[in-house]
Amino acid sequence: MKREMFKVFILLIMTTFTFTNLAIATIPPEVTAVSAIVLDQKTGRILYSKNINEKRPMASTTKIMTAIVALENGDMNDYIKVSKKASEIGGSSIWLEENEELTLEELLYGLMLKSGNDASYAIGEHIGEGRIDKFIDMMNKKAMELDAFDTSFKNTHGLDSEDHYTTAYDLARISAYGMNKDGFRTIVSTKEKNISWSTSQWDRKLKNTNKMLWTYDGSNGIKTGFTNKAGRCLVSSAKKNDLELISVVLHSNDIWSDSKTILDYAYDNYHPLLIVKKDEFIKSIQVINGIKDHANAYCKEEIILPVNSNEKDKVKIEYCIPDKIQAPTIKEQIVGDIKVYIGDSLIVQKDVYIKESIRKKSPNIFFRKFLKYWKNVS
Repeated sequence: MKREMFKVFILLIMTTFTFTNLAIATIPPEVTAVSAIVLDQKTGRILYSKNINEKRPMASTTKIMTAIVALENGDMNDYIKVSKKASEIGGSSIWLEENEELTLEELLYGLMLKSGNDASYAIGEHIGEGRIDKFIDMMNKKAMELDAFDTSFKNTHGLDSEDHYTTAYDLARISAYGMNKDGFRTIVSTKEKNISWSTSQWDRKLKNTNKMLWTYDGSNGIKTGFTNKAGRCLVSSAKKNDLELISVVLHSNDIWSDSKTILDYAYDNYHPLLIVKKDEFIKSIQVINGIKDHANAYCKEEIILPVNSNEKDKVKIEYCIPDKIQAPTIKEQIVGDIKVYIGDSLIVQKDVYIKESIRKKSPNIFFRKFLKYWKNVS
């Protein structure tokens, strides 16, 4: 009898322990979106995923790449004359009129806040030197540079078109790249903006279509989208608890609820682990034949890794830095890297560099040292 009671007691303890562990482990939430992702903006680590590699139309989130290409290839102060074609583009609009002139900066606000298809076309024609196809080629080339290999652009605005698609993963990576640009970040985080309207007595009053800027703590961007084929789409960015995250939901029944749900999940379950500070000293490297004997190696970027409670003890850091380098060295020369793993999985890799140029010793220095030595011994 006592033995049976003991068995029951042990079974109760084991059952309680099991349910406690299950309670601690948070199950990823279900969302209505066909594809969804949360990506750490700095390291690219995926914190939530659902069908992230499925190719899908992306509606006006297309304009994220339109803005990136324009910012990298245009001057914000350039004046752009609106063509007839640009003024006649259907869908969402900022009511551009043929021959009206606005700056590239104004059109970018119209593009990203009010999702102006007319603004996207005018920008594309200007940067493409009158050829919209040239600008679209630039968009696709940039996608390849960002390793967004499952993305194809056929227009600047995102209206439904054959072979115009991306994936949640590609779109998150493209968006994370955009958020590294000050101009892009400023525009997409703006709630309201007035821009010129030369044929009217009033300015154009633009209100950002991204409601997350008002309703989600830490939200700082970036773009909504909708077409019949793509459904409702949203790319969001939020920064809190020392983590900046990008979320993407494609073809969602409720873009606001889905985005908040997956961002909350990521922030509740992942916390920042500081690996190295920006410009933090890493190692002293011997310089062979240099006017200085050693050069100090630094990390080019801050590394903050989002980890959950089960991963902290599994983080491993690997320093791939030589003990010696040959002179001459060049200022900000990359001499190695830091790799950060969780278990056996490589999560992030960042460059290590030296801050200063170090010249090679000239023969004259050797000659002078030889004369000094000879004088001392003679």
